[in-house]
Amino acid sequence: MEPTLSPALTRHLQALACDPPAAALDAAQAKLERRLAGVRPRKLHPARWIGALATAATACLVLTLALMPTSRSVAFEVALKHLRDFHTLALTIEQQSQGMAMPTIQVRMDRGGDARTDIGDTTSVVVNAAGHRVLTLLHGPRMALVTLLPADARPTPDAALKWLDAIRQFQGNAAELPGQRVIDGRVTHGWQLDVQGMRIALWADSDGVPRAVEVGDGHVLSQRVHVTVDPPLDAGTFNMAVPAGYREARPDQD
Repeated sequence: MEPTLSPALTRHLQALACDPPAAALDAAQAKLERRLAGVRPRKLHPARWIGALATAATACLVLTLALMPTSRSVAFEVALKHLRDFHTLALTIEQQSQGMAMPTIQVRMDRGGDARTDIGDTTSVVVNAAGHRVLTLLHGPRMALVTLLPADARPTPDAALKWLDAIRQFQGNAAELPGQRVIDGRVTHGWQLDVQGMRIALWADSDGVPRAVEVGDGHVLSQRVHVTVDPPLDAGTFNMAVPAGYREARPDQD
């Protein structure tokens, strides 16, 4: 028994078996030509190829800078300039002598010569360069000593800051240290300087900003210094007033 098809399916099969009318073919051909005529070739927008060229140029520039043999030496020269010509400077100095830890020293200074040195929690020394005055605070006994310096007195570097004076006067060639360190979240490179009897390692980031210094005299003293260039300083950092509760001593008193 042959299957019975529905009337609609029977009509579709009959239409496929017969040739379509000529008018229908002409109408379909005309419709196809109209559609083809309306299709335009895609254009490459200038912004797209300009962006592509800019991306390629940037990549080439980055690669060139990374491969420049003088980039590290330039960073070292910039680091020296920062230490010679800073606006403000903050240092945290950790010292060891014969393997024993010494009190941490905090130093803040500006380009005018004013400075404050805090030695642990025992002593603070404030230098007013313009007024040629030095304020020494002994926090244990709560004593203050104000010293007047001669007008022609030349400042001499503190023993803990001899390395800074040596770096600022350095004129030789520094040896680049192997490896990298991450300091303050920045990748740094190091250079070694042998100057004034000290072996100094200076670590700076790729912008030439000094981040750390290590100092050894080859004998008993070693220092690790965290460096911050041009930090904002509190207005009272170099205040020369004797704090409330401190007794002012005289230079000729014991």
